[in-house]
Amino acid sequence: MTAKLSPDSIGLIFTMHAAGHPVVHISDAAGCSYSTVVRYLNAAWIVLGNKGKPKQLTAEYLALGLGMKAKGATWYDVEQHVGFHRSTFHSQLRAQRAQQ
Repeated sequence: MTAKLSPDSIGLIFTMHAAGHPVVHISDAAGCSYSTVVRYLNAAWIVLGNKGKPKQLTAEYLALGLGMKAKGATWYDVEQHVGFHRSTFHSQLRAQRAQQ
């Protein structure tokens, strides 16, 4: 059985979310898991979304991600900065190669 969060931790979740902090930072500060933060926010009818980022991987985002990789960035860093998972980059590159 897991322990329940203290009222202070729960308040911290909502305060940090209102201030625009990402869920991963909120979970670190509150001392709980990512999914716990999402569960509390969802229970309060707060919908987590893509925060205005486009859902399509455009040529600009692809170039930015590949440029970061060329400079030695990890896929995790690229994912955090650009907002797309590495598999999205890989599938886009495969599609481009198939068209050539």
